[in-house]
Amino acid sequence: MSRIKPFMKEINGKTEILAVFGDPIAHSLSPAMHNAAFQALGWNAVYIPCHVLPQHLPDAVEAIRALGYRGANITVPHKQGVVPYLDEVIGDAALSGSVNTIIHRDGKLLGTSTDGIGLIRSLREDGGCEAAGKNVLLLGAGGSAAALVYRLIQEGIRTLTVVNRDPERALRLKEHILKTTGFTVRTAVLEELERLDWDGYDLLINTTSVGLHDDRSLVPPTCLRPSMLVYDIVYKPGDTRLIREAKEQGCPTVNGLSLLLYQGAESFKGWFGVEPPITVMREALKAAVSR
Repeated sequence: MSRIKPFMKEINGKTEILAVFGDPIAHSLSPAMHNAAFQALGWNAVYIPCHVLPQHLPDAVEAIRALGYRGANITVPHKQGVVPYLDEVIGDAALSGSVNTIIHRDGKLLGTSTDGIGLIRSLREDGGCEAAGKNVLLLGAGGSAAALVYRLIQEGIRTLTVVNRDPERALRLKEHILKTTGFTVRTAVLEELERLDWDGYDLLINTTSVGLHDDRSLVPPTCLRPSMLVYDIVYKPGDTRLIREAKEQGCPTVNGLSLLLYQGAESFKGWFGVEPPITVMREALKAAVSR
């Protein structure tokens, strides 16, 4: 791919294009942070949101190559469905089967996941927390959970307990993790949540969408412990109920804007080979979520 040209106030024939594919997509804050980064760097590039229905995903992915896009992000519900349309799957995505970043390199479309490394950077930078040695309680067993657990295991967590409404889905994730890493995961159904040994957990991560479109939390506040870092991948103005109640219980917390920021930074590095201006991207996200 060609080197980025100086930033232009208007899109022109030399503008590098990147995108995010999802359904829905209007809510995405990724364009705000990436376009702010391009402007700060003085690059002639633009990042656009694309509403891609599942039946159009194969054509949309091929368009990255056909139109010469430098790359794309992939968000729900396409993170797993996109895999068959890529030339190669690398990094964490090779284990999890969940892709959030496509890199267009030398005519090939490479799929990877930056969610896991983004989580680790987020924990370290915004949570003051190292994953190594931690006992982790993870809510959810879907694509978001799969995208995160392999990096947590690689970082050296002590134990992992996965709680999910559907026990079969949790069991499938458990078996896949055991097969690919040898790491043994404990599972529980949602109804057993209050009966778990909450004093034994150092890190709680919500990977479900609960709290995004409502004001619910899966975790009774009496279960929360001040010694536990509470991480909710959901982000919205005013925080989710889980984050608010965790703060009331004296828990350190990190919300989903942090994950969005650092997974975006890792995607940026994959596309361009340089570290983006994190502070600029963070401020753009804060401004966008408050609008």
